[in-house]
Amino acid sequence: MKFLEKITSKKGQIAMELGILVMAAVAVAAIAAYFYATNVSNTGKQITNSTNQTTQALADAISNATAKMSDISG
Repeated sequence: MKFLEKITSKKGQIAMELGILVMAAVAVAAIAAYFYATNVSNTGKQITNSTNQTTQALADAISNATAKMSDISG
């Protein structure tokens, strides 16, 4: 019980402790937002690379198919 009386008797100390707690929560949120944004950026780059590879594979397949068609008709 003495602990509770000690805390409640110093209102300035409580305000400071709450301020530190809020500041810590904001810092954690900022760090989490940074990692989220970094992961979103990396995911976008990976999707772009994957799309380019798929498009190139399809273009190669179409090119091969049209070359074989010209061989058949030639």
